[in-house]
Amino acid sequence: MDKPKHHWELDANEPNEYHFCETTRGREFLLRLTTGADPLLAIRQFAIDNNIRFGKVHAAFMGAFQPAIYDKWVPNIHDPDDWYQEVSATCANLSMLLAIGGMISQRKKEDGEEETFVAMHFASGGAWDTGTFGGHLEEGTRVKGTMCVFVTELLDMEVQYQANLKPGYRYPENFYVSTKK
Repeated sequence: MDKPKHHWELDANEPNEYHFCETTRGREFLLRLTTGADPLLAIRQFAIDNNIRFGKVHAAFMGAFQPAIYDKWVPNIHDPDDWYQEVSATCANLSMLLAIGGMISQRKKEDGEEETFVAMHFASGGAWDTGTFGGHLEEGTRVKGTMCVFVTELLDMEVQYQANLKPGYRYPENFYVSTKK
């Protein structure tokens, strides 16, 4: 039997409705990745090595991908209410990283234990033979040249899992609660 959804999982009752979690900035890092690095795997390992449970990945000021592997939303032609269908795509051409933003968080594994994961959205393009594209960055993407991003540790928060989250779901849409006293 399904558990009732948390209030932050429900559709908004008013156009100006929102939910928030107050956090505190922790340590700040500048992370540099070079040719061959997988941004998701490298940032995840960095978070584990530095005991970062929650954080934001932001403000890329240099970088390129080859290939870029990403998910994008596609319509379900059989059910227009199913707008959340993602499929993977690959851009094998060299592309300049134009913007990136993401988070370091926790998710439940199939055994119920937690693991660190990184979720990032990006925009890339700008090469002579590559139009602008973007989406949800996936493992298998490789840095070409150098990619630099800032990582900000977020403190005083804890994950609140979706009411009916299936263990092992890759990108849960959880929310967070403040542990600040």
